[in-house]
Amino acid sequence: MILSIVAFLMLVVMTICLLKNKTSPIVAFIIFPFIAVLGVVLFTDTFVSLGSKSYQVVEVVNWATNGVKLTMNNAILFMFSIIYFGIMNEKGLFDPIINFLVKYSGKNKILIYISTALIALVGQLDGATATTYLVTIPVMLPIYKKFKMNILSMLTIIGGITGVWNMIPWGGTVIRTSVVLQSFGVEVTPQELWKEVLPLQIVGSLVVIIFTIYFGNKEKRIESLKTLADEESQGSSNTYKINWLSWGKNFCLTVITILLMIKFSKIPSYFIFLIATGMALLLNFRDGKDQIRVIEKNAAVAFNTAGTFLAAGVFLGIFKESGMTKSLADIFIYIFPTILLPQIGRILGSLGSAIGIAFSSDLYYYSFVPVVIESVGNFTVSPKSIALAMLIGQNVGTVINPCVPTTFLAIGLAGVELKDHIKFSLKYLLIISFVMVLFGIFLGIL
Repeated sequence: MILSIVAFLMLVVMTICLLKNKTSPIVAFIIFPFIAVLGVVLFTDTFVSLGSKSYQVVEVVNWATNGVKLTMNNAILFMFSIIYFGIMNEKGLFDPIINFLVKYSGKNKILIYISTALIALVGQLDGATATTYLVTIPVMLPIYKKFKMNILSMLTIIGGITGVWNMIPWGGTVIRTSVVLQSFGVEVTPQELWKEVLPLQIVGSLVVIIFTIYFGNKEKRIESLKTLADEESQGSSNTYKINWLSWGKNFCLTVITILLMIKFSKIPSYFIFLIATGMALLLNFRDGKDQIRVIEKNAAVAFNTAGTFLAAGVFLGIFKESGMTKSLADIFIYIFPTILLPQIGRILGSLGSAIGIAFSSDLYYYSFVPVVIESVGNFTVSPKSIALAMLIGQNVGTVINPCVPTTFLAIGLAGVELKDHIKFSLKYLLIISFVMVLFGIFLGIL
């Protein structure tokens, strides 16, 4: 009972501190679990079976270091993938696609919505939602304003695509899911998880396309955006100026990298991106100073994300091995209807867009998902199917999650209020996650 209370209080304090920006995720994931579990060790007899107090402290350190071992490879993967796609964005890899879509989306409003979805898809290829918003919203917002189109509909389309395609092997949420499953003894790589969820991403994308047609039909059709397209092209000529030789090299390198990720899932993802990053630096920057400059340019984001993964390893190791996960799962089992427990993954996956609003991404995956998996330990339910269902639901709702900093980037760029954004978008995002979960059940994935 003591352990359950301590675990619950720890999560509440962490959530409050993170939401109010009183501490960074790195500090929260390292310090709070140590304080919580060491307090239990030193002042109670909860872990009496472990022996002396000094021995118990050593065990706590072992729990933490074992957790870090789980997240180490994924931290390296995320660090190098961020640097790699930072290079690709700087060198304009995606500019031809964006330029084409903006230029030829001017026949009617349905095409404008479809172009919005496709540009968001291109922007999301690097696994970073911030890039998607920075690429898509500034490009499309003038068009929506000129023709008095619904900005909230635009954000819904961007959010839907972002949520569906954030589930790629170098994306943070898939990596987190892989780490959590490994802590339960399920050896699965981010590439393997992506292969399973890929058919559902296609289904989710089709649902978003249906929404583009629906929103487009609600708007009045227009004859042409040729004048606006010309204005956009003239006002951002540098943005769309393309060095085709450089573009070709980067395109080939990116295609090869992605194919290696898909074809050779046994090769560590971090190793593939480590080599790809080295090649990208060599192909694009012949001078060592320029290579260092571009690394330093992306270093802050890369280190912060990788550091959060390593710190989360500390949290996950202590949270699970101390028995906190199980103690909270026992309470969850007690209050949740027993008849519905075997279906808990599917239920939470379908409602994930709403449930995820209360969690930051890290807390969702490293605290809530393990508790749910632990709660169905006595049922013949695959931990992987639960994790995948919850992955789908949380991702689709990312764009309206106030615990995710990029949400405020999106509404800031679009100039809308968060409450209006959530009120308008939530129903559509719930439909996307529900359809994806439904098809997952039909295909035997969930």
